[in-house]
Amino acid sequence: MRLIVNLCVFVAFALGAACAVAQSNSTQQAGSSSKAPANDPEVALRAFMYALYANDSADYQTRIIPVAESAVLIGPQKFTEEQLSKLRKDIDGLRLRQTSGPSFEGKPAAPPYTVGTKAIYFTQFRGVNLAIPMEVAPDGWKADVRYWLAMRKQNERRPQKTDPEMVAKAFLFYVLAKKPQALDEVVATPVKSEEYTAANDLPPGDLDQVLSLCAEMPIVRARPKERFLLPSGELVGGSEEQDTLVLVGLMGPIEVPFLMKKTGNAWKIVAQRYFEMLRKAGAV
Repeated sequence: MRLIVNLCVFVAFALGAACAVAQSNSTQQAGSSSKAPANDPEVALRAFMYALYANDSADYQTRIIPVAESAVLIGPQKFTEEQLSKLRKDIDGLRLRQTSGPSFEGKPAAPPYTVGTKAIYFTQFRGVNLAIPMEVAPDGWKADVRYWLAMRKQNERRPQKTDPEMVAKAFLFYVLAKKPQALDEVVATPVKSEEYTAANDLPPGDLDQVLSLCAEMPIVRARPKERFLLPSGELVGGSEEQDTLVLVGLMGPIEVPFLMKKTGNAWKIVAQRYFEMLRKAGAV
């Protein structure tokens, strides 16, 4: 089942790569390719990978969409010229693949790509399967490491059931588990719950794995002006409103957006047909 494979890919990356390096500030090291062009997503991806695994903090920061605490993904180890040369060769030889083409605000995109266009690549490096989200910034393609940081934090901090991220996960979990009555606990407004689980025809074996991996899904908050297409067709984006929040989870190659509303003191979700969205994307 493709969703299971894709989720395993991301979890393996987050645990095997991002969480494996220690927090450190390191100097730029010999052999880095700081002048690599960023107008080709695959070239930009390889430059990012080299900077990350070479622990080249300065070059790494130029290869990512700026985000707080991004430095924690850089380790302290320094490498010899011979080691850096081998690293470059290994990264140049990576086989990259996509399950779908670039997209902008949830719809297929074509060149010349607009700022905000996204693409998610898969590869394998040093025995670890990697999911690498890329995005067009004003100065070219960059890696989006927010999800890796979210996974790291998720492993370090026990989330609360009332956190908006956990409420979003709960809704998706109940949809995939086909528990319509439970949806009533987390929705912002009353809905006909059975309509949101009716299309779910997952067999028990696949279901157990999907539910386990759903719980591990990293979720981030949308940036200001970053917009996502909900399954309903509504376009939503990062907001400064105190009672509205747009969250995004990464399930393999698919960004899953959630629109959250604060009712009283509790965060609730605006119900969406996520199973149909995942089925249409070929994920379930």
